[in-house]
Amino acid sequence: MRETIAITLLNLQNLPQRLGSSLVTVIGITGVVAVLLSVMALATGFHQTIENSASTERAIILSRGSEVEAGSGITRATANTLMNAPGISRNAAGKPLASTEVLIIAPVARKSDGLDAYVTLRGVGTQGLELRPEIKLISGRIFSPAVHELIVGKAAAARFAGLDIGDRIQLRGGEWTVVGIFESGGSSHESTLLADAETVVAAYQLKTFNSVTAKLETPPALDTLKAAVSADPTLELDIQREREYAAKSAKPLHRMLNLLTYSIGGIMAVGALFGALNTMYSAVSARTVEIATLRAIGFGSLPIVISVLLEALLLVLIGALLGTAIAVAGFNDRAINMIGSFNMPSQLVYKLAVTPLSVGIAVGLAMLLGLLGGALPAARAARISIAAGIKSR
Repeated sequence: MRETIAITLLNLQNLPQRLGSSLVTVIGITGVVAVLLSVMALATGFHQTIENSASTERAIILSRGSEVEAGSGITRATANTLMNAPGISRNAAGKPLASTEVLIIAPVARKSDGLDAYVTLRGVGTQGLELRPEIKLISGRIFSPAVHELIVGKAAAARFAGLDIGDRIQLRGGEWTVVGIFESGGSSHESTLLADAETVVAAYQLKTFNSVTAKLETPPALDTLKAAVSADPTLELDIQREREYAAKSAKPLHRMLNLLTYSIGGIMAVGALFGALNTMYSAVSARTVEIATLRAIGFGSLPIVISVLLEALLLVLIGALLGTAIAVAGFNDRAINMIGSFNMPSQLVYKLAVTPLSVGIAVGLAMLLGLLGGALPAARAARISIAAGIKSR
């Protein structure tokens, strides 16, 4: 241990003499960690937004065979029958906490550059907001039924033009007035517009609803609801827990973001590994005489190996901390918008998230690169003989 500490301190004292090559490793690792964390923040933020949008206490009902809401069609008669099915919770007034809903794509413009974009207009039933207590009005008022009014998620209001209270949006049936702004705990609903479902159905002359969302009496009541629907041959419906449906719908995009993370991170990691190898080989070559002298006066091979590895790990740790600081300062909580589904062109606005888990993974990868980058040079240092060192002088 004393030998290892002595050699390590000597190595650190000589770092200024190898500043250029050492900076190659530090900068390389800084880039790897910063880029990796930024891409991971993209995937993590998306995952968190989808998770916040769904509940295990709610069920979503689609027409049989439909994979997504946009491709589903539920008639009014079917919806009315469904409202009385067992397993659906009721409010204090005895009304079922279920909402017939429709999805419409609404054209808007981005504030940043004025380019066209699309957001989702969700028509909800009279109990639509009550069964989603996470939706809270932060300004204005709730839309009135039978009137062309809507409320806007705060993420959409911040990102797109013409969505402030009092603004009018040109949709089917004329102009619709924004009467309120809401938040919903960072869920995907904050990227949408909400209006009365019956008013949307009338304006767009729709014959069916896209889905029914219902609050379950208890989470296990999903099985009761499924059994009741299966027993009625007139109800050709598929029922899923809302959280499971959200995860399945987001899976293609989540997979793509993960692939992007691993691809970019892997390519940069390979580059950083070669940089670390080059740096440590250069350090060992420059210290051939020094290492041979240490061997001559009695220092063992193991302390030399450990000292080289510790130097590599120290350089990598500095780069990892710098990369983490850059990622947190530049990307954490930064709002972006992207197409939220392969099935609909509407924009999803969400915040990037640099989490402790992401930081741990990135720093752990950096330290692994440090070990790999220092292992071969350390082994070479251990094999340097006293005779070779004296000869190189």
